[in-house]
Amino acid sequence: MEDGEPRKVIVKQMTVRAEVKRVYLFFQDVKKSMETGRAARNVMKADDGWWTFDHATAGKAKLRHTLVREAGIIDHVFSGGGLEWTVYVRVIPNNGGSTTTWTFIRPDGLTDEQFTNQLTSFDNEIEFWKQELEPS
Repeated sequence: MEDGEPRKVIVKQMTVRAEVKRVYLFFQDVKKSMETGRAARNVMKADDGWWTFDHATAGKAKLRHTLVREAGIIDHVFSGGGLEWTVYVRVIPNNGGSTTTWTFIRPDGLTDEQFTNQLTSFDNEIEFWKQELEPS
Protein backbone atom coordinates (compact mmCIF):
# COMPACT_ATOMS: atom_id res chain seq x y z
CA MET A 1 0.00 0.00 0.00
CA GLU A 2 2.78 2.36 -0.89
CA ASP A 3 0.50 4.95 -2.47
CA GLY A 4 -1.36 5.50 0.81
CA GLU A 5 -4.75 5.54 -0.91
CA PRO A 6 -7.52 3.49 0.70
CA ARG A 7 -8.42 0.36 -1.21
CA LYS A 8 -11.76 -1.10 -2.22
CA VAL A 9 -13.40 -2.95 0.68
CA ILE A 10 -16.01 -5.71 0.53
CA VAL A 11 -17.88 -6.73 3.67
CA LYS A 12 -19.76 -10.03 3.80
CA GLN A 13 -22.00 -11.02 6.68
CA MET A 14 -23.83 -14.04 8.04
CA THR A 15 -26.51 -14.00 10.72
CA VAL A 16 -27.51 -17.34 12.24
CA ARG A 17 -29.57 -18.72 15.09
CA ALA A 18 -26.46 -20.05 16.81
CA GLU A 19 -24.66 -18.59 19.81
CA VAL A 20 -21.37 -16.75 19.44
CA LYS A 21 -19.36 -19.47 21.19
CA ARG A 22 -20.54 -22.16 18.76
CA VAL A 23 -19.89 -20.01 15.69
CA TYR A 24 -16.50 -18.88 16.97
CA LEU A 25 -15.36 -22.46 17.63
CA PHE A 26 -16.63 -23.52 14.20
CA PHE A 27 -14.53 -20.89 12.38
CA GLN A 28 -11.54 -21.39 14.66
CA ASP A 29 -11.43 -24.96 13.30
CA VAL A 30 -10.08 -24.16 9.84
CA LYS A 31 -10.41 -27.75 8.62
CA LYS A 32 -14.09 -27.97 9.53
CA SER A 33 -15.07 -24.50 8.30
CA MET A 34 -13.12 -24.63 5.01
CA GLU A 35 -14.34 -28.12 4.13
CA THR A 36 -17.93 -27.33 5.15
CA GLY A 37 -17.82 -24.20 2.98
CA ARG A 38 -16.57 -26.40 0.13
CA ALA A 39 -13.77 -23.97 -0.69
CA ALA A 40 -10.93 -26.28 0.25
CA ARG A 41 -9.78 -29.89 0.41
CA ASN A 42 -6.91 -31.60 2.16
CA VAL A 43 -6.85 -29.08 5.00
CA MET A 44 -3.99 -29.74 7.44
CA LYS A 45 -2.33 -27.74 10.19
CA ALA A 46 1.41 -27.41 9.79
CA ASP A 47 3.91 -27.20 12.67
CA ASP A 48 4.50 -23.49 11.97
CA GLY A 49 0.88 -22.57 12.79
CA TRP A 50 -0.25 -22.22 9.16
CA TRP A 51 -3.13 -24.29 7.78
CA THR A 52 -2.40 -25.61 4.27
CA PHE A 53 -4.99 -26.77 1.74
CA ASP A 54 -6.05 -27.04 -1.88
CA HIS A 55 -8.30 -24.03 -2.49
CA ALA A 56 -11.06 -24.16 -5.11
CA THR A 57 -9.89 -20.99 -6.90
CA ALA A 58 -6.40 -20.23 -5.55
CA GLY A 59 -4.87 -23.72 -5.79
CA LYS A 60 -2.25 -24.51 -3.13
CA ALA A 61 -2.93 -22.06 -0.32
CA LYS A 62 -2.41 -21.43 3.36
CA LEU A 63 -4.04 -19.52 6.20
CA ARG A 64 -3.00 -18.37 9.67
CA HIS A 65 -5.30 -16.97 12.37
CA THR A 66 -4.98 -14.17 14.87
CA LEU A 67 -7.51 -15.12 17.53
CA VAL A 68 -8.94 -13.00 20.36
CA ARG A 69 -11.82 -15.07 21.66
CA GLU A 70 -13.05 -12.53 24.23
CA ALA A 71 -13.58 -9.98 21.44
CA GLY A 72 -14.90 -12.43 18.81
CA ILE A 73 -11.88 -11.81 16.56
CA ILE A 74 -10.85 -14.46 14.03
CA ASP A 75 -8.66 -12.41 11.71
CA HIS A 76 -6.53 -14.34 9.29
CA VAL A 77 -3.90 -14.01 6.60
CA PHE A 78 -4.71 -15.93 3.42
CA SER A 79 -1.94 -16.73 0.98
CA GLY A 80 -2.63 -18.42 -2.34
CA GLY A 81 -2.78 -17.90 -6.08
CA GLY A 82 0.11 -15.42 -5.88
CA LEU A 83 -1.81 -13.17 -3.48
CA GLU A 84 -1.66 -12.51 0.23
CA TRP A 85 -4.33 -10.66 2.12
CA THR A 86 -5.59 -10.12 5.63
CA VAL A 87 -9.26 -10.77 6.32
CA TYR A 88 -10.79 -9.12 9.38
CA VAL A 89 -13.44 -11.36 10.94
CA ARG A 90 -15.77 -10.60 13.85
CA VAL A 91 -18.36 -12.82 15.53
CA ILE A 92 -20.77 -10.79 17.65
CA PRO A 93 -23.93 -11.57 19.64
CA ASN A 94 -27.22 -10.79 17.92
CA ASN A 95 -30.19 -11.33 20.21
CA GLY A 96 -30.61 -15.14 20.33
CA GLY A 97 -27.99 -15.79 17.67
CA SER A 98 -24.89 -14.20 16.20
CA THR A 99 -23.63 -12.21 13.26
CA THR A 100 -20.27 -12.84 11.63
CA THR A 101 -18.68 -10.23 9.37
CA TRP A 102 -15.73 -10.61 7.04
CA THR A 103 -14.00 -7.41 5.93
CA PHE A 104 -11.87 -7.88 2.82
CA ILE A 105 -9.50 -5.14 1.64
CA ARG A 106 -8.33 -5.49 -1.96
CA PRO A 107 -4.80 -6.93 -1.95
CA ASP A 108 -1.94 -6.01 -4.25
CA GLY A 109 -2.18 -7.86 -7.53
CA LEU A 110 -5.93 -7.47 -8.13
CA THR A 111 -7.93 -4.71 -9.77
CA ASP A 112 -11.19 -3.68 -8.11
CA GLU A 113 -13.12 -5.76 -10.68
CA GLN A 114 -10.94 -8.85 -10.15
CA PHE A 115 -11.29 -8.41 -6.39
CA THR A 116 -15.09 -8.32 -6.66
CA ASN A 117 -15.10 -11.38 -8.91
CA GLN A 118 -12.74 -13.24 -6.55
CA LEU A 119 -15.29 -12.93 -3.73
CA THR A 120 -18.48 -13.92 -5.59
CA SER A 121 -18.20 -17.57 -4.54
CA PHE A 122 -17.83 -16.56 -0.88
CA ASP A 123 -21.63 -16.17 -0.74
CA ASN A 124 -21.93 -19.89 -1.50
CA GLU A 125 -19.58 -20.70 1.38
CA ILE A 126 -21.75 -18.60 3.70
CA GLU A 127 -24.84 -20.59 2.68
CA PHE A 128 -23.10 -23.90 3.42
CA TRP A 129 -21.94 -22.56 6.80
CA LYS A 130 -25.47 -21.42 7.67
CA GLN A 131 -26.80 -24.91 6.89
CA GLU A 132 -24.21 -26.38 9.25
CA LEU A 133 -24.67 -23.89 12.07
CA GLU A 134 -28.42 -23.34 12.19
CA PRO A 135 -30.48 -25.73 14.26
CA SER A 136 -32.78 -27.98 12.25
